[in-house]
Order: sequence, then structure tokens, then C-alpha cells
Amino acid sequence: MTIPLPESFALTLRGYDREQVDERIDELLTEIRLLTADRDAAVAEAEQLARRLEQARSDNAALRARADRLCRTPADPAAVGDRVRHLLELAHAEADGVVAAARQRAAAIVGEAEETAARRLEDARARAAHEIEHARRRVEYLAATERRTAGRLRKIDAFLAEAAELLEEDTPLHAVA
Repeated sequence: MTIPLPESFALTLRGYDREQVDERIDELLTEIRLLTADRDAAVAEAEQLARRLEQARSDNAALRARADRLCRTPADPAAVGDRVRHLLELAHAEADGVVAAARQRAAAIVGEAEETAARRLEDARARAAHEIEHARRRVEYLAATERRTAGRLRKIDAFLAEAAELLEEDTPLHAVA
């Protein structure tokens, strides 16, 4: 993005008013630094959320692998008595319920993390866009002020030139009664 610079600065006897130019550049640099800091903070926050999301996905994968491993090596109900077989069936049913609940919870955590990351990223983008728009309006305002000031200075210079010409003429001045 380019920031429009003023069309001209106030003229002095030897060129542009250096102090006015330096102040203008300092203002623009300050606004750019603020916008850059806001952008960097938003990017850092998005990266942190992405890391948290990746960690949640990794934890979810580890839990799934553990649950799958436990479910693949059940005790053989045929090798035990009826009462133990019934207890094993109840334990398998309960384990299936725990695994299903864990998967649902992991999916909910991942979904929530993704939504939070997306929302914060969108908020950061909106804040950055707002700050950029504010800076653009400020630049336009300052440029317009500078143009008005330059126009006034040109009128003053013309008036002073005209006054100097009148003073250089040898025509005596008459008192006005």
C-alpha cells in the first residue's frame, strides 16, 4: 500500500520549509509504525492460535490412537466364564462410550479453537483496515491543509511583491484625507 504524500509544501525564501517537511515525514512514519505494530500483534496472535489448534489436533490424534489400541486388544469373552463375560461386555460398552465422548469432546475443542482463531484473525484484519483508513484520512486532511496554506502563502508572496514594486517606484505618496 502506498501512502499519498502532499503535493507541495509551503515555500520559503530558499525553498520548502524544512521544519514543515520534517514534521510531515515524522507524522507519517509514526502512523506507519503504529500500523505495523498492530499488524505484527495480530499476526503473532494468529500464529499462537494456530499452534494451539495444532496441539489440540495432535492431542486428539494421540487419544484416538490410544483408544483404538485398547479396543483392538480386548479379552476373549469365550475363554472366561459367564459372569466374567458379562463384566467384559459391560466394560467394552463403557469403554466405547468413553471413547465416543472423548472423540466428541476433542472435536468440539478443535472446532472451538478454529472458530476462535478465525474470529481473532478477522478482528485483527478489521482493526488493521480501520487503522489504515484512519491514517489515509489523516494524510488527506494534512495534504488539504498544506495545499490551503501553500495557496495563502502564494497570495501573501504576490501581495509582498506588489508592495515591493510600489516602494521601488519614485512616485511620492500622498496623504489620504
